[in-house]
Amino acid sequence: MKQRTAPVPAPVAAEQRPPDIATMRATAHRALALAAPSTAMDLTILISQLRGHVELMVREVEPLAAQHASTLPGTLADTCLGEARRKLDAGADIRPLASARLAYARRLARVLAALCEHHRNLSEEV
Repeated sequence: MKQRTAPVPAPVAAEQRPPDIATMRATAHRALALAAPSTAMDLTILISQLRGHVELMVREVEPLAAQHASTLPGTLADTCLGEARRKLDAGADIRPLASARLAYARRLARVLAALCEHHRNLSEEV
């Protein structure tokens, strides 16, 4: 007797929510205002949050930049996307020194703030 498997149900589309730009900006501001982390764990958590925010914003800004590829705002956003990817890739190479990790957090914060601005600018043009 031949065995059959049950059909796999189609995936349910996840509800698409806009990114929480206010939280991302607050996280970036916190990183840029930080003189020194209170603990190594605080810095690790902050870097993880920033990396997650940057990864999300890359996915959000990418299609907007593609829609506006022939415009200056689209070109600028595309350039920022490349910079964001380079910053994410550089994360594996940072030294364990607190000063190097803090400098990396600040670089992520600056690119996150820029991505938030590009998202706002390109969303308004749609």
